[in-house]
Amino acid sequence: MPQWKLFLVQLLNIAGLGPIFGAMQGALWGPVVFLWITFGTIFAGGVHDYFSGMMSERNDGASIAEITGKYLGPVMQNVMRVFSVVLLIMVGTVFAVGPAGLIVTLCKNGGLSGVVTTTLFWLIIILVYYFIATFISIDAIIGKIYPVFGICLIIMAVGVIIGIFTNPAYTIPEIWANFSNMHPSNTPIWSFMFITVACGAISGFHSLVSSGTTSKQLDKEKDAKPIAYGGMLLECVLAVLTLCAIGYAYKWNQANPDSALVGATAIFGGGIAHMVDDVIPGSYTVLNSLLVLTYSAFCLTSLDTATRLARFMFQEFWLEPGQTPKDIKEGWKKVMVNPYFATILTVVLGILLGMTGYAKIWGLFGAANQLLAGIGLLAVATWLGNAGKNNKMFLIPMAFMIVVTICSLALTVKNQIGIIAAGSADWGPYAQVILGALLIILAIILVIEGVQTLKNQKAKKADA
Repeated sequence: MPQWKLFLVQLLNIAGLGPIFGAMQGALWGPVVFLWITFGTIFAGGVHDYFSGMMSERNDGASIAEITGKYLGPVMQNVMRVFSVVLLIMVGTVFAVGPAGLIVTLCKNGGLSGVVTTTLFWLIIILVYYFIATFISIDAIIGKIYPVFGICLIIMAVGVIIGIFTNPAYTIPEIWANFSNMHPSNTPIWSFMFITVACGAISGFHSLVSSGTTSKQLDKEKDAKPIAYGGMLLECVLAVLTLCAIGYAYKWNQANPDSALVGATAIFGGGIAHMVDDVIPGSYTVLNSLLVLTYSAFCLTSLDTATRLARFMFQEFWLEPGQTPKDIKEGWKKVMVNPYFATILTVVLGILLGMTGYAKIWGLFGAANQLLAGIGLLAVATWLGNAGKNNKMFLIPMAFMIVVTICSLALTVKNQIGIIAAGSADWGPYAQVILGALLIILAIILVIEGVQTLKNQKAKKADA
């Protein structure tokens, strides 16, 4: 695959709806979120994405879970395998439910009725398509279609830039004059903002992409920096521009309460379309329709990647080091590593999760995703330390992400216990307490294992 195409594929894989969702929620804290997106990308997200891919490239294309096992032991390897698959199924679920709901809305607005106006019908259709798509080579579909979506993403960004600098009604917010928590619910910046705004700053999902697919398609190692680090920088720009468009949408809602933009799709598409329409009158309807389609396309790119990676990692769970699925000739493991079985299982779990209230545990997704980012940075630090290289640049962002995750999880568990104590809880708060406590334990084990490994590497280097 030409490397310019791989750059656009990487951009779509890591971005998807991340910069849109994160920016939309992050905008509630006010202009201070611009600082987290900018400095988070430069000092954490960019190096995280680049070195996750390079670490995989230097380890024969192994996934982040396999590399974690190599440097932190088999226990952490199995934990990472399970953790990664669950995270990918959650990513796939939310990015399937979104487009399914949008299609249902379009069908109802078009006067249709019956089964085609049910979310379950379209959820199954979308996931069945991706069941088929995961068995087609990346060059055949992703390599041809994703670059087109990537170009659409860049064109969208250019449109926002034009709107920002030519629309007299838009004023770029002054950060220092509004350097405070402006969240309407008074949700604290620490640590929830750093968990909520992931894609665009740093996201653990990116390490799965860089090590799972991108590292296997590089022509030369020197291409990794512009593709991985460069892709993250461009995603940062997209997140900042999306924040500007969302800010304009909120301003529009204040001025036009009777025709307020409601919902993620309307705020994203309507915000950009209104911004450009004020400069190019009459362009709103066409532009908004194209942006809604683009929004759905971004959902589906993330879903494709998540489904494919979930299948790969589920198969890896049952393999010994150095084995491939073809090496398993008989027994129950042959069933577990069968690509059709692995994909059907992950797709079915995604459908079940989508129809049984994934939103009840979605609050933990951000913390789990950022914990994965901490694990990725730790894996990179141990890999470089094992090779005798300087790894100090990773220690601060690694420690920051782990501390942020633990604080966020502790606050979430505390809040959910309060809901349970009030006597009005369904199964959601109970699930969040249990899963949150397990993630805190995992983070603590991670810290202990990581510190011990890094100390052993330092001692070995001193003895040499």
